[in-house]
Amino acid sequence: MKFNETRKIIPIWGEVIPGNTGKSKHDRMHWDDTLSFEDMFMKYPGIWDKTTDLIGDMRGNDTMVYRDEIKEGYAKETYDDVPFLVPYLVPGSKKCVISCPGGAYLTKSIDNEGEQIAEFLNAAGISCFVLWYRSYPYKAPYMFLDLQRAVRFLRVHAGEYGFDPNQIATVGFSAGGNLAGVQAVCFRDDPVEVAGYEPDEIDRMNGAPNAVGLIYPAVTVADDKIQVVMADVETYNDLEARKQFSERYEMKDHVREGDAPMFLCNAADDDVINAFHMVDFARACKENKVPFELHVFPSGGHGFGGCKPQDLPPIPGLTQPDLTAVTQWKELFVNWLNRTLG
Repeated sequence: MKFNETRKIIPIWGEVIPGNTGKSKHDRMHWDDTLSFEDMFMKYPGIWDKTTDLIGDMRGNDTMVYRDEIKEGYAKETYDDVPFLVPYLVPGSKKCVISCPGGAYLTKSIDNEGEQIAEFLNAAGISCFVLWYRSYPYKAPYMFLDLQRAVRFLRVHAGEYGFDPNQIATVGFSAGGNLAGVQAVCFRDDPVEVAGYEPDEIDRMNGAPNAVGLIYPAVTVADDKIQVVMADVETYNDLEARKQFSERYEMKDHVREGDAPMFLCNAADDDVINAFHMVDFARACKENKVPFELHVFPSGGHGFGGCKPQDLPPIPGLTQPDLTAVTQWKELFVNWLNRTLG
C-alpha cells in the first residue's frame, strides 16, 4: 500500500543506509504471485499457523510481502529500501508524534495505523509523521535503527517544522508497538554500530523519544513465530538462539529509571496478542519508576487503530469487532500527550 500521491516523502538516512547491501531478497524470500488469498493464509500460513510450534512453508508470507510491500508499495526486490517519513503538520504545534504502523514486520497498515492516526492527532492540534521503516526480509536491528534515526532526524529539523525538539513522541501499533517499545527501552540513544557505516551529524543527536504510546503492542517475542521474521528460521528452531534473541528484545527486562513515559492500550478480546502482557510491562515500568498509563478495554479486537470499520479479508468467521468502547483510546492518548509533554 502507498500513501496518497500528494503526500511529501522525506528520506531519513543519507547516501549510505546501514544494512543496505544491494543483494537480492531471494536469500530469504520465495514468493509465488500465482497464489490466491486462500493459498497464502490457509495452505501456506507460515507464522500465522497457530496449530503447531513448528514453522512451515513461508511462501504465503513471502507472497504477501511481495504484493503489499514490493509490487504495490515502496520496498525493492533487493536490500535497497529507503526508509522515510510522511509529514502531517499542524501550524503552531509544538508537539510531534511519529506513528509506526504494524503488520507483523511483514507489511504495514498505512491507512488504519498511519494516515488515520495522523488525522485525529492533527484534529487535536498535534503534528504527526508516519514512518515507513524497513521490515522483512530485513532482520533486527534495522527496523529499530530506522525509528531511532527518525527521532534524531526530527530533532535536527524541529525548527524547520515548527515543533519543540524535546516534545517528540512515538506511537506504535501491534508490531509497530514492538518497534516503538524496543527502540525506547532497548536502544534509546545507543550509537549506530553497523559494519561499513560511518555515523553522521544526525546520528550524534539524542535518539530517545520523550513519550511513547504502545497500542495493542507485541510486548514480548519470546517463543513467538515473529522471531522467524525478525531474525530467521534457524534462530527460531534453535532453542538457545531463540532464548538469546528473546532476551535481547524482551522489553520488560530492559526498562530502567529515566525512560520515556508510556501509554499502554489494548482490548481484552484481542485474539492475536495477549492484552495482559502489557500488565507485565506496566509492572516493570512501576518497579523502575517510569510513568505509565494503562488501559484495557473489554472489546475492540486486534488492529482497531483509527477505529474506523475496515474491509475484512475473506476468512470464514471473521467479523467486524465492536469498537464502541475502544474508540476512547484516541481522546485518552491526546490528553495523556498534553499532560506528559506539556
